[in-house]
Amino acid sequence: MAFRVVIVNEHSKLSYKNNHLVYKSAKNVQTIHLSEIELLILETTDIAITSMLVSKLIEENIVVIFCDSKRLPTAQLVPYYGRYDSSLQIQNQINWSDNLKDSAWKEILYQKIYNQGKLLKYYGFGEKAESVMDMLSNLETKDPSNREGHAARIMFNTLYGNDFSREKDNDINAALNYGYTLLMSVFSREIVKCGCLTQLGVNHTNQFNPFNLASDLMEPFRLLVDEIVYDNYVESFPIIKRKLLMLFTQTYFYRNSDMYLMNIANHYTKNVIDYLNGTRSQMPEFIKG
Repeated sequence: MAFRVVIVNEHSKLSYKNNHLVYKSAKNVQTIHLSEIELLILETTDIAITSMLVSKLIEENIVVIFCDSKRLPTAQLVPYYGRYDSSLQIQNQINWSDNLKDSAWKEILYQKIYNQGKLLKYYGFGEKAESVMDMLSNLETKDPSNREGHAARIMFNTLYGNDFSREKDNDINAALNYGYTLLMSVFSREIVKCGCLTQLGVNHTNQFNPFNLASDLMEPFRLLVDEIVYDNYVESFPIIKRKLLMLFTQTYFYRNSDMYLMNIANHYTKNVIDYLNGTRSQMPEFIKG
């Protein structure tokens, strides 16, 4: 079972040999069996990687994230095909009914707002938590009153002050964006494994966003990033960035047991897609314990 998060952040060469990733720098050589790698982050542009290794990383469904010259995520490795019947699955996706998409999004939004309320309550902001929870009353399809936006504003302003804005350039926003990108990468992989396109979303339909469906499915899980960032917001971005890797090393309560995020994302994604395909009667639920 894969369990390692591997970060490469210096001049080096990555290659493949006998089911291993081979890391070679000026100072040393290391090998890691591909079956142990859950996530590979290439944090500098000063890395050479062989095409054979890229091919094997795809075969093993390993999440690979490429960073730019500022060491920020800029791209991810996504295979064209995730399963043998991808053409059938894509056709099913294209034919998802508006009613099922609206119902799925309403449930996703409910879970997201509920988790935000729980997060505020956990940190002792009881009154603000109630304000967020109140928004769940009579939550409407397509959210015409924008309760999602109001709940997010209450949460962020409560945690970081009324002057805080998600549009500002600061370490907190850099950390949030980094964490959300990690989440998006995880759900993108699971969507492709199910044979679907990440571009075709349920609620997110931005023509410039190649990960619309991943943007939908990750919404209830954003609080996992929010929690880590708030616990460390007095630190600098590089430190918070390392803390965010706890997303993959700690467990979360899901379906009456403690599970790793990768396993939760796998189950959650499959079941959302089954619901949208009409082969499952209920949406899966992720409520932070």
